[in-house]
Amino acid sequence: MDESTQRGSGARLIALLKLIGESSGDCSLKELAEGTGMPASTVHRLLQILLRSDLVERGEGTTYRAGRELFRLASNILGQMHYTAAVRPFLRQLWDKWQETAVFCTYDQSHHRAVVVERLLTPHSLRHTLEPYTELSLSWGSLGRSILAWLDDEDRAAVFAQPQTGPITGTVFPPQDGLIEELEAIRARGCAIYRSQEAELAGVAGAIFRSGKVVIGSIGLTMPARRFDALDQDDLRADVVAAARAASEAFGHVETGG
Repeated sequence: MDESTQRGSGARLIALLKLIGESSGDCSLKELAEGTGMPASTVHRLLQILLRSDLVERGEGTTYRAGRELFRLASNILGQMHYTAAVRPFLRQLWDKWQETAVFCTYDQSHHRAVVVERLLTPHSLRHTLEPYTELSLSWGSLGRSILAWLDDEDRAAVFAQPQTGPITGTVFPPQDGLIEELEAIRARGCAIYRSQEAELAGVAGAIFRSGKVVIGSIGLTMPARRFDALDQDDLRADVVAAARAASEAFGHVETGG
């Protein structure tokens, strides 16, 4: 199948999935063909792809409806929107005080990555811009490592199995023993601190949990290393830890330790 055919098939799949997703009930093959303007044979072929991925499931008789996987994806998106709305006030507090880029990431467990879902950019002209929905490695940077520190052994091993070079500098992945020690330190102090001279980038971030101490993401500040060096770093760490704890409390998790 050539590239133009693949693009055409992709567009038709999207049109079919949108029609099913927007329907108030089950759809017959005829209704789907009429609604998309495609031949019934084409609709039937595309439905087999969607059925195999559980994005669509069979209804009564020869009808079709949204599948469990489509509902799972929708629920995940809505959950991220809920998380973002709840975290935004704490993100704003960090930004208001420090005037550095404040970032909220969610943890994508299926791919073992952090995903930027909200950020408030620094007013300084010198800055690193993180676009919404940028995927971040959990092995590099404060936003990723603050999540990695709280994962179980199986999820952590999956992260270690990913490409072992830094996403910005191409730096070789640090020895696991050293990184494991750093993760212990992150858990002890309640936040991750990262500074890269090569990337001229620094950041401080803390993990956000929901009830049951399940990590759902991270919140933090990123900035050029030279500005980081000039800040009151104890005060900065304290504010990030406080923001992470306050956000966690909003999701039902309350720290019981000191």
